[in-house]
Amino acid sequence: MRAVDGLQVELRARDGGSLLNTSVFASLDEASRFFRSGAFGYSTTRARSRLDAVYLEVADWRVAALDVEVARSSFFEDRSRFPLGSVEFDNALIMR
Repeated sequence: MRAVDGLQVELRARDGGSLLNTSVFASLDEASRFFRSGAFGYSTTRARSRLDAVYLEVADWRVAALDVEVARSSFFEDRSRFPLGSVEFDNALIMR
């Protein structure tokens, strides 16, 4: 993906069975609960001086782990924002 503002994201993944052993989450269920509790946020509007509240409400909340081949983001690779070693990939989840 390449956004108009220059952000680039690349993800190559397939269905996987479990989280990585190095994950901060002890289980897929724990990861799911963490993200479900954070389903509320804010998004900028075209006016940029206003924010819209956004809430993700899903009747049947289910996530699965992905087996990731490539995960890159120009945002997280920007060393002026994130010095080397200050951020690392944990896992990828998909909701269907």
